[in-house]
Amino acid sequence: MFEGFSQEAIDFLTDIRFNNNQTFYENNKERYERKVKAPLRALCDEMTPIVQMIDPRLDTRPGRTMSRIRRDTRFSRDKSPFRDHVWLGWRYPGERRSEGFGMYWGFGPDWLGWGCGCYATDKPLMDALRLYIRREPDEVRAALFQPGLAAFAMYGEDYKKIAVPRDVPEDLRALYVKKGFGIEYNGAEADWALLFTHGMADRLARDLAAMAPLQQLMQRMRVQAEHAQEETARELEARRAAAQDAAPAKLTIRSAEEFEF
Repeated sequence: MFEGFSQEAIDFLTDIRFNNNQTFYENNKERYERKVKAPLRALCDEMTPIVQMIDPRLDTRPGRTMSRIRRDTRFSRDKSPFRDHVWLGWRYPGERRSEGFGMYWGFGPDWLGWGCGCYATDKPLMDALRLYIRREPDEVRAALFQPGLAAFAMYGEDYKKIAVPRDVPEDLRALYVKKGFGIEYNGAEADWALLFTHGMADRLARDLAAMAPLQQLMQRMRVQAEHAQEETARELEARRAAAQDAAPAKLTIRSAEEFEF
């Protein structure tokens, strides 16, 4: 059972921020295992049944849900080998962190927050959502403006130039122009106090439940986006086939030497 993190967890993450090297980690690995990884696993386990009720297809395996202390530096300019923060992330099997729409929770020495959303631009997903905003604005509004999400803020980069149809409601226009989006809650002082108790699990469970309609809506948008892409591919293939059938027969030019007189 999750009983909260301790000040020692924050101390470790602060220390590794300023001593980000293999020697420090090896000398303090036991601190990490007991004070950071163990309670993170306990919180992960406690959230599993809640996440599965939201969508049983979401991946709840600890190895896929819990962050690793080691960073993948192959494609990063920052070659620091270790993270100074931890998180839980719930995505669908096969999705990378940069893909799809998922839920998350995490903290570091100076950050505590949770939410759900896209990690990067996702045009097919957002195109499906834009169409749905025009067709079913009340359903989108109900998912986005749940009473339990009043303290959450929307994030995501906007398209600089995008035509917004007149039938898009005013309160959904900010969402309509997003390249990808999410909603996030940044922990206040009272939430930092919860971090040291089981109250953090209770608060997260409540907010995951509040995020459920949005998570479920965006998964439906993912399915619609995939269907739209499949339909587009079929249409392109049909056009290619029709163009080939309509093409005139190739004229064969023969030389005089080929004929006997």
